[in-house]
Amino acid sequence: MRTKVRPEDVRRALEANRAAYEALRAGLRVGMTEREAYNLVKEAVDRVCGDEPHEFIGDFVGGARTGSIEGPPTDYVFKPGDLFILDLSVRRGEVWSDTCRTFFFGAPTERQQAAYAAVLACQDVGVANMRAGVVASSVRPPMMEVLAARGFGGRMPHHGGHLVGPAPYLKPAFEDGCDEPVEAGDICTLEPGVYMEGEWGMRVENDYLVTEDGLENLFDYPRDMEYFVIKV
Repeated sequence: MRTKVRPEDVRRALEANRAAYEALRAGLRVGMTEREAYNLVKEAVDRVCGDEPHEFIGDFVGGARTGSIEGPPTDYVFKPGDLFILDLSVRRGEVWSDTCRTFFFGAPTERQQAAYAAVLACQDVGVANMRAGVVASSVRPPMMEVLAARGFGGRMPHHGGHLVGPAPYLKPAFEDGCDEPVEAGDICTLEPGVYMEGEWGMRVENDYLVTEDGLENLFDYPRDMEYFVIKV
């Protein structure tokens, strides 16, 4: 039997995710490094969690590194036209969150706008097809069909999401060969992305409560591209 966590505890962890993204919206600038972005996130997470036991892990990738999906922060310096992915998992107490947002240093290109719209549509299809009893391996194919129909076929090499809560990553994951069903009370992520290796990449991820009838979004935070454009 799976270990379940309370949705309200996940929401408490997600308060730190929200604070981290808001800190980046306020503080990201051209000329900063990925490590400096990491420090903004650390300050926000520490402020929200206070003396409560906590930690965080994640992907802090900018520029062409975003096309390779993941990685730790480096001394890479942000330039106009760059993208920056923060995929952030926070443990607050004994419960983990896991979300992702993509930031844009300046106005996105038409191709990036199209890719971002495809990512959101992909996530929406994942939400529409999920409920208790759904086999995990059946979740990703419709998401991939959305990307392909919008001209981004083969541009998402990773899973479509996974369970989260007692740990930052748990199976079943939404990938081929994982034929275990999700259950009511599970907390899952949906994290579609589009990646142009050597150029740029983007990803959006939310946390959801699985119910008998569908999914309840636990991270009521903006997804609109315009919200994440940093002025240069």
